[in-house]
Amino acid sequence: MKASMTGTEPKMTDDTGKWTIDVALQHGPYRVRAEALLRLDDGGEFVGVGMAHIGLRESSISQVGSYLAVARALSDLTAELLETVASDVDAEVSRAVEVDGILTAQSTN
Repeated sequence: MKASMTGTEPKMTDDTGKWTIDVALQHGPYRVRAEALLRLDDGGEFVGVGMAHIGLRESSISQVGSYLAVARALSDLTAELLETVASDVDAEVSRAVEVDGILTAQSTN
C-alpha cells in the first residue's frame, strides 16, 4: 500500500507491492551466521548479516544463538534501508529547483 497525503492524515491507496525477506542460517561448531535478504518488487535487494556465538551445537542454547543471529541480521537490514532512505532524501532535497524563473539549490546543510 502507498500512503498519499490529503490534509494532515495519510490515506492508503490500492497500489500494492510485494517485498519478501528470506533468512538463511549457517551453523558452525561455536557460532551461527544469519543472512536476511530483502527482495523488492522492482528487482532491488538489500542484505543484512548477523552473527552470534553459541555453545555446543546440541544444547538448547544453540537455538537462542540462532534467534540472536537472525535479530542482528534484521537489525543490519534495517540500518541498510535507513541509510538508503537518508541518501535518497538528501539527493532529492539537493536537486536544483526553479523558483520564479531563478534556479536555486535547496539543501538542508
